Amino acid sequence: MNAINDDADQVNLKLLKAAIRFNARILGLTAGTLAAVVIYLATQASIVKWGGDSGGYLDLLAIFFPGYSVSPIGAWVGAFWAFVYCGTGSWLSYRVYGKVLGTRISALLLSPVSDANPVLKPSTLRLHGVSLGVAIGSIASLGLFASTAWLVVRGTADESVHAALFSNYIPGYSVSIIGGLWGAVELFGLVFLSCLLLASIYNKLVEIRHKTS
Repeated sequence: MNAINDDADQVNLKLLKAAIRFNARILGLTAGTLAAVVIYLATQASIVKWGGDSGGYLDLLAIFFPGYSVSPIGAWVGAFWAFVYCGTGSWLSYRVYGKVLGTRISALLLSPVSDANPVLKPSTLRLHGVSLGVAIGSIASLGLFASTAWLVVRGTADESVHAALFSNYIPGYSVSIIGGLWGAVELFGLVFLSCLLLASIYNKLVEIRHKTS
């Protein structure tokens, strides 16, 4: 009987890992498409409303979206970069989370319904705060450092007054390599702690729902 349960657990684990890979792709495509649509529509709306005077803060996207401008062609360029950034970031976050989670995934399953077939039993996946924090924190800190380094490499660090505003929320941050590293470390810590809190609240709600099922 134990051998059967072990085999079933292995099947469940493989299915869950396959589901993580599939969900990561779906999340990447969904987030990327949504971001692309938002940037495209925002650019077009700005053109319609302000015409030749359009731009404003949207022009700042050119810092991170090479070739972007508040124009019909620029709207497509911005949509492309938004899809790449948000899609890749979302996909990578989900994959890193699943990778860090590893074999802990089986211990995080709650099965509210007993079933004669141990494979594909109804279950709810709880969040692992540490894994989630490492995944999202790593992506967020890497994104901040990469963006800062890009501004330094472009030689526009001194002109990036809006990027410098991050120092109001991340003490010690500056538009420089050292400042970017320091900001990345702080951002990782903030995101990590936020994920621990989120996972704690989410898991508590899941357990309450599980007990009442």
